[in-house]
Amino acid sequence: MTTFLRHTWFFSLLILFAACRQPGDAQSEIVSPTFQPPSPTASQLPSASQPPATAPIAQSSGQISPADPRIRYTGRIDFSDPAQPAFDWPAVTIEAAFEGTSLAILLEDGQNFYNVTVDGQETVLQTQPGQNRYVVASGLADGRHLFRMTKRTETFYGTPRFLGLELDGGRDLTTLPAAPERRIEFIGDSITAGYGSEGNSPTCSFSRATENVELTYAAMSARELGAAYTIVAVSGMGIVRNYNATGTSSPGTMLTYYDLTTTDPGSQNWDFQRWVPDAVVINVGTNDFSTNPHPADEVFLQGYTELMLKVRRSYPNAHIFALSGPIMVNPAESLIQTAVSQMHEIMQDDRVHFVKINNTLELSGADYGCDWHPNASGHRKIAEQLIPYFHQELNW
Repeated sequence: MTTFLRHTWFFSLLILFAACRQPGDAQSEIVSPTFQPPSPTASQLPSASQPPATAPIAQSSGQISPADPRIRYTGRIDFSDPAQPAFDWPAVTIEAAFEGTSLAILLEDGQNFYNVTVDGQETVLQTQPGQNRYVVASGLADGRHLFRMTKRTETFYGTPRFLGLELDGGRDLTTLPAAPERRIEFIGDSITAGYGSEGNSPTCSFSRATENVELTYAAMSARELGAAYTIVAVSGMGIVRNYNATGTSSPGTMLTYYDLTTTDPGSQNWDFQRWVPDAVVINVGTNDFSTNPHPADEVFLQGYTELMLKVRRSYPNAHIFALSGPIMVNPAESLIQTAVSQMHEIMQDDRVHFVKINNTLELSGADYGCDWHPNASGHRKIAEQLIPYFHQELNW
C-alpha cells in the first residue's frame, strides 16, 4: 500500500475502533479456533517430582474460602462465582501465607499441571479428574509459611476451578508480603505459553509434562525485572490466521480472545481495570505466515494495528513492545515495523516500541525443546535481548 492509502486506512480503522463495544457490552458468539492443539495424552511427571496425595473434598475446620481477601490472585480469573473462581490462561497464580504444619489445595480440574511452591520448595502437581484435595505440604515446622501455585499448562487443557485451601484445624491465613509494584502483560502464542520448554530435544513430542510457562522468556524477564506478570497466549494462534489454517484467515484469533476472561465459549469480557500493567509485550504473528496460504499484507497490518489499539485503549499509559522473533519471518517483521511507525506518526504515540529479537538459538538443538520450540536455554537468550528495552524505556 502507498503511504497515503495506509494513512487513510489507519484513520478509518480508528473511527471504527472508537465505535467498538465497551467492556461490559453483550458478548458476541465466540467461534473456536480452527487450529488443532495437541491432544491431551497420558504423560509422566518430571522424575524429580512426586504426585501429592489426593482425596475427595470433605469439609474441614481448617478450610479457607477462595473468597478470602488474604489470597492473592494474578492473571485473568472469572470471579462470577466467588466460591469457585475459574481460569484457563497459563501462568495464572494463586498465593497465600499460612500458619501450621500442613497445606492442601482444593481444585476441580483433571488435566492441568501446576508448579506448587511452599517456602521455596517446588513440586509439580498433576491433577486428577473431578473435585479433589491435594496435600502439597505436611510435617512442616509449626509457624508461618508461604504458598504459591502457578498454572504451567495452557488453555486447551480445560478450565479449572479453585475451591480453596485446607490448613491444620484452628489455623488461619496471615498477611502476604507486598506484591511487586511493576507489572507486565505478555500476549503471545506457543513460545510465550511455554510449549515444549522442558523437552529434552527438538524432536520430542509435546506433552503436558514438557510445558512449563515459568521457563519462558516472559517469566524470566519479569523475574529479572522484579515485576509481576500475566500471560495471554495460545499455541498456534495468530493475528488474523492461526497455524496451518486452510484459508488466509481464521475465526478465533488473538483479536477475539484478547478481550476474554477465559477461552470458554461465552466467556465474559475481561475487566482491564482489575490489573493494569506498566508494559505490554506483544509476540504474535509467527503463525500467520508459518504455513501457506499467507494472509494479504494489508489484512495482517490492519489486524496487528487493531490489537495494538485494543491494548492502548485498555491501558492508556502502558508501554507497548511489539516483538519480532526469534523465528518470525517476513513479511511479518516488516509489517509489524510499519504498524509501530504508524502509531508514532499518526497517533503520536511514543510509548510503542518495535523490538527485534534475533534468532541466536543454536541450530544443533541445544536451545530447543519439543517440536523445535525454545527450551529454558533458548528462552534465556530471548529474555536477554528483551530486558534491555525495559532498562531503556522504563528505566527499570
